[in-house]
Amino acid sequence: MADPKRLPRMGASGMRRMNEALLLELIREKGVVSRAELARLSGLTKPTVSSQVAGLLQRGVVKEEGAGEPDERGGKPPTLLRFNAECGLLIAAEIGSLATRVWLTDLDGQRLDCQSRKTRPEMGAAQVLRDTQTAIDGVLARGRGRKGKLVVAAIAAPGRVDARTGTVLEAGNVFHWRNVAVRQFFESELKVPVLVENDVNLAALGEMHAGVAQGVPDFVLVRLGTGVGAGLVLGGRLYAGHHWAAGEIGHLVFDRAAAERADDRGYLERSIGSDQVRERLKPALPEADHHDLAGVLSEAMRRRDPVASAVVEDLACQLGVAIADLAAVVDPALIVLDGEMFELVLDQIREVVGRVVTWPVRVERSALGDDAALLGALGMARSAGHEIVCGHGRGEM
Repeated sequence: MADPKRLPRMGASGMRRMNEALLLELIREKGVVSRAELARLSGLTKPTVSSQVAGLLQRGVVKEEGAGEPDERGGKPPTLLRFNAECGLLIAAEIGSLATRVWLTDLDGQRLDCQSRKTRPEMGAAQVLRDTQTAIDGVLARGRGRKGKLVVAAIAAPGRVDARTGTVLEAGNVFHWRNVAVRQFFESELKVPVLVENDVNLAALGEMHAGVAQGVPDFVLVRLGTGVGAGLVLGGRLYAGHHWAAGEIGHLVFDRAAAERADDRGYLERSIGSDQVRERLKPALPEADHHDLAGVLSEAMRRRDPVASAVVEDLACQLGVAIADLAAVVDPALIVLDGEMFELVLDQIREVVGRVVTWPVRVERSALGDDAALLGALGMARSAGHEIVCGHGRGEM
């Protein structure tokens, strides 16, 4: 057993920061609270609470919110405290294959502004990052009259992402990226800490915090767009894998022939990615609005179009098998399906999963739709912003 006298002791500065973080968390949790109640909830002495709160007030992280009700003994009504979400700003952005979207929020995640730009992956990684920065500059420029300053940004990026370094290791389908230093680019532009994570992983976090996976510790989110991927949350934590490749189900194959045809993009993704589905539909439906792919397929099936029916049948079969395989390997409590085309094949997927897997598996559509990854990025930014305003993260306020 270690000798307590030899254990490292926390210095006064570290203790102050820890106490400050505790009090700030309590203030945010309670909404409005008095100093006396903070002392009771935290177990800290009243003088310590008063000293810490004074520092938070001075930095603008907390503000006074008028008087509360006096206690049963009467006396002077206590002054209530509230977290000042306006003291800082957050950026959440998603680089999608078709569009890049940016949100500007306060520190509580209240959306203040947003902007969207068409993504131009054919122009290369450097141009896509510059276009994203232009969108960020737009919302920041319009927000100059606000009191807060930018604290942190979180970026949902395509492909296999090393979240420690903020690097896209590879992104196939329409991007063709390798070793793109996304964090380095945005930190040099924004001069604040930047978090970068795979878009599907962030969509899973979005569902965990605000969607159908709330309160579910073990679940898988499957996202289908131009690419197909899965985000795994196990024990309430995102699982990224040894090579940051957990959930790269676009590389799944179902037989030897498929394995021999696999390439860098992956057999499954090359079979059912939305761009591939559009190509299969072009000969039969050349005039259709292929931006609304689910709507096009739904209307064509209503008319009993044989090409659309074959496409949907193949989509249901391949997705059903892939999702059944995920259920068998991971054994999640819930599988969330994120993507417009899932509305066409949900019943078939449930049927395949129910036939292949002998235990119950709950399969649900996403409650967040297109906003899932942005909400996940925002949740990550909020957590990091809290650390920073407490002086625990990079770039103290």
